[in-house]
Amino acid sequence: MRSTFRVLFYTKNQAIKNGRVPVMGRITVNGTTASFSCKRDVPLALWDAKGNCAKGKSEEARRLNRELENIKAQIGKHYQYLSDHDSFLTVKKVYDRYNGFGEEIHSLMEIFNIQIRDYKRQIGKTKAQSTYRGLVDEYKCLSCYLKDKLGTEDIPLMSLDMDFIKNYYNWMLSVRGLAKSTAFERVNTLKWLMYLAMDEGWIHKHPFKKFVCKPEYKKRPFLSEEDLQRVISVKLSYRRQQAIRDMFVFMCFSGLAHADLKELSYRNVHTDSDGNTWLVGNRVKTKAPYVVKLLPIAVELIEKYRG
Repeated sequence: MRSTFRVLFYTKNQAIKNGRVPVMGRITVNGTTASFSCKRDVPLALWDAKGNCAKGKSEEARRLNRELENIKAQIGKHYQYLSDHDSFLTVKKVYDRYNGFGEEIHSLMEIFNIQIRDYKRQIGKTKAQSTYRGLVDEYKCLSCYLKDKLGTEDIPLMSLDMDFIKNYYNWMLSVRGLAKSTAFERVNTLKWLMYLAMDEGWIHKHPFKKFVCKPEYKKRPFLSEEDLQRVISVKLSYRRQQAIRDMFVFMCFSGLAHADLKELSYRNVHTDSDGNTWLVGNRVKTKAPYVVKLLPIAVELIEKYRG
């Protein structure tokens, strides 16, 4: 026989403070209940006790109701999962699963944190500092989405579905104003995390596998020889501006990336028996060795800043 299930919300009026009261939730399964804090509060005058929601159309009321609907939906998913996999369903099992209790419950930000810590350990070995910072920025973006749209700091892996990734992608484009190429890369990061979760046995099916979005890369402009000559010859008033210009010009004539330029020292500069000047070193990101013969203008810039 199928169990009865219900989720409702109410306020804890005895804990009123400055006119605001905590919002509580109650799960009912077969007549047995479990209460929990929604970790939100609401002006007492804004709460509709009969409707179990905030009343009116104010921004605060709409936001709270969206968050409560999301909580209800998440609990519903846990209830459905247990109904399909557990012959003895109890309200405690639903409550525990929603709150992440039990060894089998793993979350999105948990696996993201694991990868960030792993990247941090690999800095200077197989990962560049910039790659690590990029992953941290993606983590912060996702954290902001969870708080802004879902009213939570984390979400169980088993609760993820196509709607989650679609809504996150659209939020990145509309609210954060990210380029499609950036949103595309961040979606791919989440897809990668889901494959890692599958490898760990934390989930059995990839929730985002069928989601498709396309990057929209802009055609990159390039400097003509005339443009570069103007950069070289422009008169600059401040030494800092001159140094920035000289670094840019040096990169143009050496082919080094900015990360490689920052690590450059005179130990990397070598002169052969014919008087040619060479740069010898390893790329910061890939550790791949490089040997670059310098053109005269690059040599002049090295001598300009020597000592």
